Order: sequence, then C-alpha cells, then structure tokens
Amino acid sequence: MKKEHHLNNAKAVIALLILAIAFVIFYKFSISQDYLQNDPIAMQDYVIYAVVGGGFLIGLLYLTSNTTHKEPTKAKSVKSSKKKKK
Repeated sequence: MKKEHHLNNAKAVIALLILAIAFVIFYKFSISQDYLQNDPIAMQDYVIYAVVGGGFLIGLLYLTSNTTHKEPTKAKSVKSSKKKKK
C-alpha cells in the first residue's frame, strides 16, 4: 500500500491558491475596466502591480515545484553496533 505524500498535497494546495489569486486579479480588472480606461494613471498602476504580483506568483509556483522530499531510510540501531564492539 502506497503512503500518502504530504509534499504533493501541499504543492497542489499552493498551486490552487496561486490560481485563485490570479483569477481575483483578472476579476478585479473586468469589474473596474471602465474606471481604468478613463484614468490612465490608475491603469498604469494596476498593470504594474498585476505584472509584479504575477511574477511573484510564478516564482512561488516554481519554487514549490522544485522541492523534493527524500524518504527516510532505516538507520542502523546504535545499540546493536555497540554490542558488536564489546
């Protein structure tokens, strides 16, 4: 029976949160599209924040996908090695 990998679950949750944040950024743009088209400074600020935020989200997704977890190996018992030395 295969054990569950908590690392894979954490990666999936982080990816889901990143997708949700990206959706919120898009949704905020679609809701305030008329305001942003009338005010070029607000549009410039929004685009800068969206690009920087998207870059951070992509970086976070990259860092979480590169993590690895080695399965713990069974260590030799310290007591058994001491008995052999005596």
